[in-house]
Amino acid sequence: MEQLFSHDELALITAAADEAGMPPREWVRSAVLQYLTDDPFEEAEAPAPARAPYRADLENAVWPVTSHRRSGSTLFEVHHAGCWVPKGDEETLSTAQAREELLAGNARPCDACLPQRFLTPVA
Repeated sequence: MEQLFSHDELALITAAADEAGMPPREWVRSAVLQYLTDDPFEEAEAPAPARAPYRADLENAVWPVTSHRRSGSTLFEVHHAGCWVPKGDEETLSTAQAREELLAGNARPCDACLPQRFLTPVA
């Protein structure tokens, strides 16, 4: 996380996390989920129902896809909506399509935002 934010941003995140009584990484995760789902902050932390294999609140999410030319082939990367890597106007996938593309090896998850955290079954 230290590589993703400036020192000033980390100080603000740490202060907000302390105020909420959470570790900074969990606070960032909750803030991202709140942004993606439009749920109130407290509800973003609620666990998924026991029977649901995936996070129900992300089933209708949109996943931007960027493409990069690499040695004659094109590499596709899947990002979550809050990721700073996409510049805008990229193609998007539904949650089901993003899962399918990642599982088939047709795309890889972004190293910066790690969207696979949200696309894998809930333990």
